[in-house]
Amino acid sequence: MSDEVGNASGDAAATPVARIEHDLNNALASIVAFSQLIRSDPSLPPSLRSQAELLVQEAHRTRQLVGNLLDVAGHGRPPPGQPTAVNPDSPGDRPLARTDERPRILVLDDEPSIRDFLGRALTRAGFEPILTASGTDALDVIRSDPPAAILCDHRMAGMSGTEFQAAVAEIDPALGRRFAFMSGDVLNHDLRDFATARGVHLLAKPFDIATVGDTVRALLAASAG
Repeated sequence: MSDEVGNASGDAAATPVARIEHDLNNALASIVAFSQLIRSDPSLPPSLRSQAELLVQEAHRTRQLVGNLLDVAGHGRPPPGQPTAVNPDSPGDRPLARTDERPRILVLDDEPSIRDFLGRALTRAGFEPILTASGTDALDVIRSDPPAAILCDHRMAGMSGTEFQAAVAEIDPALGRRFAFMSGDVLNHDLRDFATARGVHLLAKPFDIATVGDTVRALLAASAG
């Protein structure tokens, strides 16, 4: 694998602060995501609606506090325009216009809670999720039955996200561009340079339900254009 790919992953050189930031963002992403799933679940009893609303608001507030903490630590947050905003007044559901065939979206993330949330969010948005926990399993899917687009974690045990993207691009260059990195470190210069050079998207963790659907639609629209 090239030095470009190895350096972009940054896993081996990650500082203790960067590793804590990564783990914190993953945990916070799950809290934000599942609070929204609970609130927007049509089967939720009316007696629990107010508690669900409070849970979403507190998850949103925690997210802001963590962002402020990272600012103080010098790690900053994604720049304006990066799809990370949570609107606690919005249910976060933007269904895709239904067709006879649901676009298949491959998810690669070694965090079970993130995979679970993305599977639910993509299904609600009108897509068919394919959930994988390792680069090897994901590459098997791509070789046998390629998906329409890919959402991939940046830092993972084993094969890193950038190594996986490079492998996808070798197999199918077009699919390698219908690709988004999910990362709590989207200000990482190596990652941003890699993504720009490869023509792939960045999806900042933690994200909300609407952002997931919007990102996938952007990937599919770009390929259609």
